[in-house]
Amino acid sequence: MKTLLVMLFALIAFASHGANFSNVDLPHSQFMSVTPEVTIALPASYKQDKSKHYPVLYLLDAKLNDESVFGMLQRLHSSNGANEHIIVGIESHDRLNDFAPTVNKDPRGPVGAGGGADKLLDFIQSELMPTINKNYRTKPHNVIAGHSIAGLLVIHSFHARPSLFQGHLAFSPAVWWAARETANATKQYMHSNKKVGNFLYMNIGSEGGEMRQVYDDLSQTILRNRSTDLVVQLDTFNDEGHDFTMAAGLYNALRALHQYQQGNNL
Repeated sequence: MKTLLVMLFALIAFASHGANFSNVDLPHSQFMSVTPEVTIALPASYKQDKSKHYPVLYLLDAKLNDESVFGMLQRLHSSNGANEHIIVGIESHDRLNDFAPTVNKDPRGPVGAGGGADKLLDFIQSELMPTINKNYRTKPHNVIAGHSIAGLLVIHSFHARPSLFQGHLAFSPAVWWAARETANATKQYMHSNKKVGNFLYMNIGSEGGEMRQVYDDLSQTILRNRSTDLVVQLDTFNDEGHDFTMAAGLYNALRALHQYQQGNNL
């Protein structure tokens, strides 16, 4: 039954793609060869309350996930279970290149793919965020969300640029990618004294084998070495396949994010 509900939720979101989102016009990026397609959805109260400012959720793979995230946030907010957010959707033209931090050399995967994640983060940090902050009423609280290889980018940002986002939502992050550089770098970060307090959500589904081993090892390292100002929530959905972990975990992720934001008076 749960799987059927998750599938229905995903199908409804897919069928209504783009209904609440409009395009954001951007000049050609100086960091990327092809500028990502960017869309935006504003909260229901945005036009009525012109004094209110909002946190911003940057959503990767926007075409697949935008309406489901918009709908879940709206529903939770109506029950005082989430803050309203401005949602900025990012649609890459080359997911593997733009989301993976390192080039894969493992013959079991797409050899030569990846390596462009930092250019995408440069684009977000230096071009996209300033545009959004200039043209919309934003708070200095940014969240990034992604699934699978996009979740890998979320984890990379978490350790490589820990102050860029204050919330990180990584659904089945592909931490097994390439030579596990992102997983290893994140573990080194957790063992360091450089940790920045923020919020991290991760989940995993029915994935097994090496994928599960790398994820479990990373998640346990994070739990054992987190600082008191780093809030972590982990979920395991053993009955849900990889493709459904974002739909399965979205409610928990947004509810936990809201609790973190309340604790920080947001």
